[in-house]
Amino acid sequence: MSSQIHLCQTSSEVAPLVAHIKETVRLPIVVVSLAEGESSPTWDIEQLADRLSGEAVLYLIDHEAGFSLTEQMGGKANSVHSGWIRIYPAAGWSTGDQNRNRIAPNHSRPELVFRKIIDRVDLAAWSNFVPKQQQSSSLVVDSVRIENDPSEDPSQLLPGRSQLDPNLHCIIRHSSLYPGIPAHRLLRKGMVLSGKRTNTFLPEFYPEKPNDDLETRLKSFIGEIVCTWALVREVKPDHVTLLLHPEVPLEIYSDSIDLNEEYSADEVVKVYVLPTESGYEVTPASELDDAQDSISAFPGGPPWLMPKSLVVEELDPIVDEAFADEELILAHKSIERLQREILELKDKLRSSRAKLIVKLHPDDETCLRAAIVANYYKRLTATDRAEYPLQELVFEKEFFLGFAEACGMVPYETVLRAVVNIASGHPQTRTEKFKSGSRFSDEVDGWQTRRGHIADETSGAPRIRFSKRGNVTRFEHAGHHDDDL
Repeated sequence: MSSQIHLCQTSSEVAPLVAHIKETVRLPIVVVSLAEGESSPTWDIEQLADRLSGEAVLYLIDHEAGFSLTEQMGGKANSVHSGWIRIYPAAGWSTGDQNRNRIAPNHSRPELVFRKIIDRVDLAAWSNFVPKQQQSSSLVVDSVRIENDPSEDPSQLLPGRSQLDPNLHCIIRHSSLYPGIPAHRLLRKGMVLSGKRTNTFLPEFYPEKPNDDLETRLKSFIGEIVCTWALVREVKPDHVTLLLHPEVPLEIYSDSIDLNEEYSADEVVKVYVLPTESGYEVTPASELDDAQDSISAFPGGPPWLMPKSLVVEELDPIVDEAFADEELILAHKSIERLQREILELKDKLRSSRAKLIVKLHPDDETCLRAAIVANYYKRLTATDRAEYPLQELVFEKEFFLGFAEACGMVPYETVLRAVVNIASGHPQTRTEKFKSGSRFSDEVDGWQTRRGHIADETSGAPRIRFSKRGNVTRFEHAGHHDDDL
């Protein structure tokens, strides 16, 4: 039996408990009684003792000691026995409704008993008693480890255990980090937060934002291009403001389409984000594009946004038959169905618009790199990408001079496909060595030069000249079949 549990089996052992109950300055007292024939409660009293350490005093009395407690407390009104549990606050326990702090054993739901005890101890502590020696208006520097997985319910408390005092449990107040964002979008179980706490009975802990180089973290997350999720903050006919991160707004513009038909405030949408010289460019992604989890709002936290599924399982509503209204139930189902249809239509509109967006300019290196990454992830499966990883790319200025000419002979998508295949070493595009005696046939400083066929191998068809060394591919020239002859 834990040393934190005070066991009472005789009248002499009950007497100190009665004296303790009648003290005016003390912690709440929890008395657990055993029914006749029981040697221990049906629920985990050891876990309760650990949970209440420093917050309440726990007594366990057997069946015979329950009679003695009733006698010494002056009757059943102020006593507890026969398997019931009672909380004695520091004041007010002898007045008013004597049943308000009694808890039934409830053998069929032992976990319910445990939860009721904790809840009522907290209530008793807040409403009736704060130890004088712990009263303080100052804040104590501390760090807290989150004990449970945060809920999406903003009203649910988030508990944590103090690192300064492991027996102390705190309520984490996270609303100052990013107001309005539920805890499950910021934090996760096991995270250790630094900050300050009150020095009261059930302390409130106020975490501080850690040092976060958001710009560096954002660049690492986006890379050359990323398909991810963003939150719609504001919708106007000609532009939409999105949040990629609570502190990073981006905008989508349209001169010809009313964006109110495609977007709604506070919905989560799929977008492509591309770095530019002046910031970031964002465009809608189609429903077929695979989106990466959103960036975490809090360093080390979970993805900030998760999309709501368009497929909602229909459950029969639980309605009291005496008050069932068939028309009301049918109307409610119709409203839910229409809401799902609206979401589906908006998603289709965005997907259609994503397909109509003008292709990135083919002779711009930044745009070409973004197009290469997008084409690579769109065409190649995860298995193919593991076998044919995208190598480091280097572009010579001469390559862009002939790139437009190659795009004039075959579609841009065909040229892009060939570039991606060459960059990943995929065998779909045939490559060959230059003939012996050519100035490109010999290896120079470890660079091996090859020629890649863009469309076919006929005379006059476009070609790409490239070199490889290790994990680096250098694109040197694009153009006509006879350019290198």
